[in-house]
Amino acid sequence: MHAKSLVFVFAGLLSCLSLATPVARAQQPEACTKDMFTGTYAFHEKGSSSVFPESPQPAPPFWNGMLAPFVTVGEVTMKSNGVGEGFYWIRVGSINGGADPIPVETTITEFNADCTGKFSYSLTLPGHTEPTIVTERFILFQNGSEFRTIPTDIVNGVPYLTWIGEGHRLSGSSEPPHNCGPQTAAGSYLISGENLGHILSNVPLYSEVLLLRYDASNNGDYEGTLYEKLGPAGNIVLPASGTIKVNPDCSLETTLNITVLNNPVTINSRGVFFDQGKRFYALVVSSGGIQFSFIEGKRINAQPDATSESLDR
Repeated sequence: MHAKSLVFVFAGLLSCLSLATPVARAQQPEACTKDMFTGTYAFHEKGSSSVFPESPQPAPPFWNGMLAPFVTVGEVTMKSNGVGEGFYWIRVGSINGGADPIPVETTITEFNADCTGKFSYSLTLPGHTEPTIVTERFILFQNGSEFRTIPTDIVNGVPYLTWIGEGHRLSGSSEPPHNCGPQTAAGSYLISGENLGHILSNVPLYSEVLLLRYDASNNGDYEGTLYEKLGPAGNIVLPASGTIKVNPDCSLETTLNITVLNNPVTINSRGVFFDQGKRFYALVVSSGGIQFSFIEGKRINAQPDATSESLDR
């Protein structure tokens, strides 16, 4: 190769490198700030706890089995100062937090430029007098519209609990949403549920999954069909009906009416809508009988007159 050719080759390489450098720099993500973690989020935490007879107080044995299901569903409004206020519902083993939302205040204790960090909160579990302090590590992504969490520390609580938390922003405002209503839930929905519970007295523990497809009107009534697999029993198909009430803050209250072995059963749930009413999380707050712990709903067809656009963004 002639010297003149080598000069042209090296000049071309240098030109490419000079162009590639600013492009690579432009692709670097911007540093995260606490402002990205601002708004109202619907969240759920789902996991399990090992159960040991020698469990220390204040977590005595709370389940007739070696592994207990755990789930929370709630809503939290995070402000730019890193403090959030919200509420949640909880089930862990046989501990049921009930139908009334439990208030919670969250404080971000660590925030890193890569959108990771930690927050902590204090709560009083049902049947306990001393508050439990929990710290979770979070990963924030999609410009703050979603996050995932895992626990790092549980003080004065159930030390064997593990879970994955998932949050979705339903409003970018630092104030709770106020525009949800009956129109939010109107349409056809597909519900998936899973449970681990004491359902039949002669069997210690059964796992259960279900699908429920229903059509809801603007007045909050719905009708549908429930498909269920309960332990060894499959191919369970039951007609279902119920009501769904959506509050202005996008929280929801539902009833599910089914007949099991000629016995009418009503199951009550609580949860939160997000994604403009297209999705929701919920858990069962009924005590005893059939217990469908964690529920996830997704709209598959909206009512023509439903105005889901009224939800805050």
